[in-house]
Amino acid sequence: MMISNKITDRLVVPRSLLLSAALIVSAGLAQVSSAQEIVSGLAVGAPTQSVPVLDVTGAYKGQRICYVCEFQDDPNILAFFKDTSDATKQFILQLNELYAQNKSGNFKVVATIVAGPDASSWLEQLSETEKLEIPLVVFRRGPADVATRLFEINPEIHNTFLLTQNRFVVANVAGISPDEFALVADATASMLASDGL
Repeated sequence: MMISNKITDRLVVPRSLLLSAALIVSAGLAQVSSAQEIVSGLAVGAPTQSVPVLDVTGAYKGQRICYVCEFQDDPNILAFFKDTSDATKQFILQLNELYAQNKSGNFKVVATIVAGPDASSWLEQLSETEKLEIPLVVFRRGPADVATRLFEINPEIHNTFLLTQNRFVVANVAGISPDEFALVADATASMLASDGL
């Protein structure tokens, strides 16, 4: 194959070099597309497993509790956050507000920090300062907890919101920024409307 330009009249590029370059480019594109397809959390229609977490601020403070069991058939959000951050705080405040607006219909919310018990003091302070109503919990063993696997939480994703009812996932929203919380609120409205609430 010949390529012509102003610097040289003729440049012959070996076919093997072109094939190598094409493979490198296509491999790079495959990595980009797979990075965009990263997901977190159970798929819609999947059942939610009974998994104990450590309650930091809820009615069972300091105890192991399964909020999936506690919520049972009530419409709810199981929110998972990779760690503590300003974005996590904004999400928790938005979840608390969403809960306050809909709690009369047996709607429930729990926010979980995947990082583990080291987040407990941060959660306690946040709950006290902001007068939160929703329980804040942590995975007892951090990212290594069995709950990470059972709920299919991707440790690279900063947030995962599973909307569930009758112990089945009805919506999954993951990897959003706080200004995209309307996606969670809209999915909640749809879930509650389908339940006749």
